[in-house]
Amino acid sequence: MRGRVRAWAAAAVGVVVLASGCAQQQVERPVVVVRAPVAVAKAATPEPPTPAPADLAALPTIDPVTVVPGLPGADGLEQRRSDDAAFGTWQTATVVRDTAGYDAVGGRAVGTVPAMTLDVPTVLPVVDQRGGWLRVLVASRGALPSQDVTQVNGRTAWIRAEDTVTSGTSWRLHLDLAARTLTVEDGTTTQTVPVIAVGAPGSPTPTAPQFVVGTFWDQPGTATPRVVLLSSQSETLDAYDTRTGTSATAIHTTPYARTGAISNGCVRVGDDVLDLLWHKVPAGTMLTVA
Repeated sequence: MRGRVRAWAAAAVGVVVLASGCAQQQVERPVVVVRAPVAVAKAATPEPPTPAPADLAALPTIDPVTVVPGLPGADGLEQRRSDDAAFGTWQTATVVRDTAGYDAVGGRAVGTVPAMTLDVPTVLPVVDQRGGWLRVLVASRGALPSQDVTQVNGRTAWIRAEDTVTSGTSWRLHLDLAARTLTVEDGTTTQTVPVIAVGAPGSPTPTAPQFVVGTFWDQPGTATPRVVLLSSQSETLDAYDTRTGTSATAIHTTPYARTGAISNGCVRVGDDVLDLLWHKVPAGTMLTVA
């Protein structure tokens, strides 16, 4: 009898343990979520520093005939798209008064960007914008080829937006050196036309970022009867034009019949091709070369 009591007691204890175990598994512990307020101090983005007024008369003029050391490169930046389609697809800035060109936002003034370049309004492609500052491509060399070929073309400067008015262009030009063709996009139509000549192996047409300066030279009876000036210059010749001391490149007509890679870097075209550009292509229009 005592043995049976012990067995029943043991069984009862087992039942209690099992029941207790099940009960423990079924207990739902409340999920505790701690929500602590996170306060993040937000500081306003500071305005770029305003530099001290520069003495423009003491600075070199940033134009095709002047070498201006210290001009930064384009750093791979491309022309900005316009914020307002009314101005065209691509943003340019028309300089309305002589203004200092800086090597950085609020940095060192390295030259004077004139309101007029070679007797025409200065219109420059915009590649960056920061506050009241614009980074623009310019038509000056940063060095001669014999000094530092990497500083010749594709130069930029930071200028104050208050010294410009917003402008733009829907035009784009592309030169294919191997095919010797020029593609002209005017915002509505695209035409690819042949060119007569491009730069020779010893004086190739520059491939750096460049744009139409907007100067149209009409010189009948010369080797360059009609000229659309570009912002680039030869990267092998310091100066082939003794009158200006430059090695400027351009798209121009020619009286010569020879074709091929034979020029000092200029793009020679027929009159029918130049008619597509003559007093039509806006200043600040980019030319890509490949």
